[in-house]
Amino acid sequence: MANLRSMVYRNSDKLNSSEKEVLQFVMANPEECSKLSLAALAKKLYVSESAIFRLCKKIGLSGYSELRFGLEDMAQAAKNAASMNSNFPKELKNASETAIKYFETLDLDGLYTDLEAAPMIYLYSTGWQQELIAQYLHHELFMIGKNATILPSALDELKIASSRAKAHDVFFIISFSGDNQEINDEIAHMELTNSQFKYVSFTNLRQNKLSYLAQYNLYFPAITYASSNALPNGYAAFAPAYILIDLFISQYLTWRQKNGKD
Repeated sequence: MANLRSMVYRNSDKLNSSEKEVLQFVMANPEECSKLSLAALAKKLYVSESAIFRLCKKIGLSGYSELRFGLEDMAQAAKNAASMNSNFPKELKNASETAIKYFETLDLDGLYTDLEAAPMIYLYSTGWQQELIAQYLHHELFMIGKNATILPSALDELKIASSRAKAHDVFFIISFSGDNQEINDEIAHMELTNSQFKYVSFTNLRQNKLSYLAQYNLYFPAITYASSNALPNGYAAFAPAYILIDLFISQYLTWRQKNGKD
């Protein structure tokens, strides 16, 4: 999801005066408002819950949950006491080399076979940076003729996708930590009730619950380039994830040619 301020700016012409007042208040008080439920915020601002939900849609959000995420990000940025990592260029180089060496160890024949048979590839991400990675993967899959769709980050989207799944569909879950309890619980439930999907986890380079649940695992190293009191993991760069996607797609094309699929 794009920066909340930029989304509001781009869609300001769609907003009435009451909606602009609501946004002005929540953006002026992001920390307070990010902790409120939809009902609590509606009561505080003397507007209906449906009015806030419509407002979210107008500025390009999937719902109130994404508005809260945006406000949390604004609050964290405001409290940021970041210290820059002077070794970042070297660490980025090392992480990129690690991603390449890691990829060279992978046997992806099974995953490529499942991708080739997949009528649809679903891409689900758990945060804004991860959504950008999903968008990049979506573009690369599109360029080689594979049908893929990006799901909004709301938990309900997992349930909807599960109900629509067809045989041989492939489901990528892109998560920094791989340890979001709600998402992992839903994935575990989906595996018990729906055997249609093949699951692929795409997470940071460490053990996590999500990778245990998925049939296939891809890992990327992330580098913290600035620490922050507001963010437990600091500000992280995800360049190695994009390198891994490029390698993954390139190898997929090679696999296709080798197996007479292209």
